[in-house]
Amino acid sequence: MKKIITCIGIRPDIIRLSQIIKKLDTYFENIIVDSGQHYDYNLNKIFYEQLSVRTPDYNLNIKSGTHASQVTKLIIEFEKVLLKERPEFVVVLGDNNSSLGFALATSKLNISLVHIEAGMRSKNWMMPEEKNRVIIDHLSDMNICYLPEHRENLLREGLNPRRIWVVGNPIIDVVKLAKPNFKKKGPFYLVTCHRAENIENAHNLKVILTFLNELYKKNKVEIIFILMPKTKAMMEKFSLSFQEGIKKVEPLGFLEFLGMEKEADLVLTDSGTVVEECAILGTPCLTIRESTERVDLIELGVNVLTGIDVDQMLDAAKLALEQKITPVLHYGENVSNKICNILIGNSLSFHKKKER
Repeated sequence: MKKIITCIGIRPDIIRLSQIIKKLDTYFENIIVDSGQHYDYNLNKIFYEQLSVRTPDYNLNIKSGTHASQVTKLIIEFEKVLLKERPEFVVVLGDNNSSLGFALATSKLNISLVHIEAGMRSKNWMMPEEKNRVIIDHLSDMNICYLPEHRENLLREGLNPRRIWVVGNPIIDVVKLAKPNFKKKGPFYLVTCHRAENIENAHNLKVILTFLNELYKKNKVEIIFILMPKTKAMMEKFSLSFQEGIKKVEPLGFLEFLGMEKEADLVLTDSGTVVEECAILGTPCLTIRESTERVDLIELGVNVLTGIDVDQMLDAAKLALEQKITPVLHYGENVSNKICNILIGNSLSFHKKKER
């Protein structure tokens, strides 16, 4: 069996890769490497347990830090694994700092790189994730895209079409198999907020909290805010707090959170994964950001982009609550199988001369 490495950077990577890993384990000597960027039990281990993903072979333990420190530490630690294991190719997913570190270390050693979730673009160069995803795509020998428009983005950037595949979105396989664990106890709105553009900017974070306060005053519906450790720390730094009607909750396991997404009257988030899950479940959802790489969901009318302005955000919430959301169908099916098929079919040629 050919040896490969599958990389897990943050919590959403465990979710999206959960079914793919099981397929790859069957056909390859598949080594799982977790960056350790998310290390609390509720941000890491519980997802392995609930999605029946085996324990990683390596944990690089990079933890929190600045963008530069996380990427630098990961490159150093992952290079050691690559030199020891000498894989045929490395699989990375997404656009987080760990994904970038995995990709840079792999490319520098001239080991073939596969990027799942390639070609997404927000066209907002101020986003750290946008920089990460562009760099990873251009380093990769195989770009696995979710949608045809993602392939078009890569072609416009001059990538070789022979390096690009379109398969659908693996989140569909996970959501369909999951058995959510949550019982509704009255109407509620669900909030997640963790992106640097929102929480590391005092003005933006204050606007978001003001919006939530005004939304509660208008609708008198309880707002449940899933409070990530970094968000909590930034609120303390900027001396911000929650007002009446907003209930803070520690991060949840995948099954509990998916159940909340399913039962919520409205979801407000800056997470790309949450937006996709809501689209599959048919739950009204707002993207509380200035831009989004999930343009397809805006065009389908299943998601509303709010911007960072209180009045505009209130209008977006009113619009979303009035719409009847039809669960999306364009994410495909059996996506994990498709990805595995592509990797099996191309693994023989990875070591040959690369066409850039």
